[in-house]
Amino acid sequence: MYFKNSVIAIIIIFAIIFGAKTFFSNLIHVGYDDNLSLEERIKPSGQVYLAGDIDVNAVKAPVKTTAKARSGAAVYTASCASCHSIGILNAPKFGSKADWAPRVKRGIADLVKVATTGVGAMPPKGTCMDCSDAELKAAIEHMIK
Repeated sequence: MYFKNSVIAIIIIFAIIFGAKTFFSNLIHVGYDDNLSLEERIKPSGQVYLAGDIDVNAVKAPVKTTAKARSGAAVYTASCASCHSIGILNAPKFGSKADWAPRVKRGIADLVKVATTGVGAMPPKGTCMDCSDAELKAAIEHMIK
């Protein structure tokens, strides 16, 4: 009796496993696109040029464009406001005369230098790695107002 039940249970388990394998193997198709020809599947991914293959004098130089400098308000909003709006880690708050007074006495050139090199918890250039010195100066002047 037990043997008969065990054999039936094993057959049912194998049927479930075989059915699940058949069902899921038809859902997942791993491999290449069948529409590609053999040449398309084995072609190299790049090309090699030897000396003399390309006339380097015929290649045009890229045109350099100069980006328009961002305003102090734009730089402040994008990069400075996260800390200077609420004074995180003693950062001078935006528009606070009391916070900025001792710093303004040193001069705007010193403030730009400190902003460029970083001070305390502020990393170099704050969080604006692509800001020019003129943009940093404009942002500082915007915060001092």
